[in-house]
Amino acid sequence: MTTGEIRSHRIDPASVAQIEGGGAEVFGPNYVFFSARKGADYTTRVFLDSRYVPHLHPGGEAAVAVEGVLDIMSSAPGCMGTLYDGAMRGVHRDVIARFGGLVINKQHKGNLPQFYETLRPGRCSHELWAANGRIAEKMHFADGTIELVPVPIRKLERRGTRTFRWYHLLVRPCRHGRHEYRVGVGATSRTGERPPGESDDERGFHRAEHLQQIPEFTRTHQLVYPYRSDIESGHAQLDASLWNGRLISYGVEAQQLLTLGFVLAQNSTSRALHQSGILLQPAG
Repeated sequence: MTTGEIRSHRIDPASVAQIEGGGAEVFGPNYVFFSARKGADYTTRVFLDSRYVPHLHPGGEAAVAVEGVLDIMSSAPGCMGTLYDGAMRGVHRDVIARFGGLVINKQHKGNLPQFYETLRPGRCSHELWAANGRIAEKMHFADGTIELVPVPIRKLERRGTRTFRWYHLLVRPCRHGRHEYRVGVGATSRTGERPPGESDDERGFHRAEHLQQIPEFTRTHQLVYPYRSDIESGHAQLDASLWNGRLISYGVEAQQLLTLGFVLAQNSTSRALHQSGILLQPAG
């Protein structure tokens, strides 16, 4: 190399500056992986799909993930939905809910409680709000404090055949008798889907954003959502298989070939362990 010599610098066209979940900025490509496993045995993990997230893709990572979830649910009728992180917001949950699937993730911390409606079943009145992904009642206590108390959810219902709707059947104990009340969750009704003036769009209420199918602070959510960390284990395995933790290829096509080889190797290992009947028990 001589002074003033012009040399080409190799770059990865698939890599861009991105912000990780913790807020740190990294430079590289972004891929979405989907996996499933049986129970607590991580050796049964099977990767279902991996997708590249193009730079400046409309909707970003979550939009690519929604497409992947719908494709998987179409190919695997037994698939009930997905566990995902906070990247999925109401607009993404809406699409999957209408398709008949569940989205179990944490509620966005920026969501403030919103007034829902006042329930007047008879001689009593109950002021209902949407808070922490579910319906809560505004309660006034003797000491002058006010609190939003979650209304008990009796069950989650799914209705429909082609386009689905989800509901919480609520049970509100009251001195005038127990009230049962059904409220739609997971999907935001659009203009024309409800009588004039009653749709969520006309009311300005983003139902899919504020009312989750399985709210975060419930026992069901606490039992199911921890399985989402399994995909982080899969990511760690991918990183460990790479030299210096970096993809050893340039361009989307070459990287997709590498990720395909990784998931096939992992799935083959899980299949071999399953056929041999080996179950690894957690230490301790």
